[in-house]
Amino acid sequence: MAEHVWRSRVPIGFLLVAASSGCSDASVVRPPRDLATDPVDLSSPWEVSSAEAEGFDSRRLDAAFAEAALLENIRALLVVRNGRIVREAYFNGTTADTVLDVRSVTKTATALLVGIAADDGLLDVEDELAAWFPPDSLAPEHDGIRVRHLLTMTSGIEWTDEGDFVPWIRSGRPIGYVLDLPVVAAPDAVFIYNTGGSHLLAEVVAGATGGDALAFAEERLFEPLGVTGERWLTIGGQPSGGAGLALRARDLARLGQLVLQRGNAGGRRVVSEAWIDEAFARRVALGSVAEVLGSGGYGYQVWTESAELEAFVMWGFGGQFVWVVPEESMVVVGASHWSGIGYPRARDQADAPVRG
Repeated sequence: MAEHVWRSRVPIGFLLVAASSGCSDASVVRPPRDLATDPVDLSSPWEVSSAEAEGFDSRRLDAAFAEAALLENIRALLVVRNGRIVREAYFNGTTADTVLDVRSVTKTATALLVGIAADDGLLDVEDELAAWFPPDSLAPEHDGIRVRHLLTMTSGIEWTDEGDFVPWIRSGRPIGYVLDLPVVAAPDAVFIYNTGGSHLLAEVVAGATGGDALAFAEERLFEPLGVTGERWLTIGGQPSGGAGLALRARDLARLGQLVLQRGNAGGRRVVSEAWIDEAFARRVALGSVAEVLGSGGYGYQVWTESAELEAFVMWGFGGQFVWVVPEESMVVVGASHWSGIGYPRARDQADAPVRG
């Protein structure tokens, strides 16, 4: 869980208040967009609107961005409502074209790839590990562990990012290292945050789709969303399923908007509504998480929140996030410098730089 603690967080709560206060000072406020019947074409450039036209209290929104600007490590903050950008700002040398290494936000992208492959009938979340990994890499303790358990961090495989992340990166055995770890709990019994297990999901996608998960991601996820210039750390020839994806802020917002639109990219369907409903449901109840989530939970490689508004959170080390708030038709993207700023694990994370 330490990966997810940040000490200076962007004021997401203030942004939500600005959106839900009903105090827009615009003379004409656009009606809420029905994203089910009128989805944004995510392969096209973003439409830009004013905060007032999208129902924000602009003074509160200004205050939230001013507070964010005081954070020494912040790089980008972007707010989308009704499928339109209402405010964005870049800090500390970052621009709209900067590709941002967003660490464990990667996990949610990996889960979307699992969903696309499942929609194609190439895998099933109830598949056991034995369906995807060689028998000699598995022990009797792995019996009963399914793809679903990797998705929900309930496989029971022992892991800590503090103790295992760097040795795993350096091992040259991205599959074997994880499968050699002890199984300390029965499947579904305990939530154990496991970046190595997230990488096993990328390996499953690779096996299901012809051996190249990165090519599959490019064709089936990034291209329909109009994402270009992305980078993804590869380990053992496959994209690192747990950390290492880098995208521009506006492209991170496209991932969030895809979830709001229940898998519809506007011009084409990327992943089924059924998968979105399954993946973004609360599968594990966790309570308060790192003083950021008040009533947190976990779905398929994504955090959930239900303290005040229902929300989904793609969340990465050092202050990377994509908040998706369906009730407000809103996506909020934030990114921060995570290396060299005093985080206890920043040095470890830097041992896994993003490569093209």
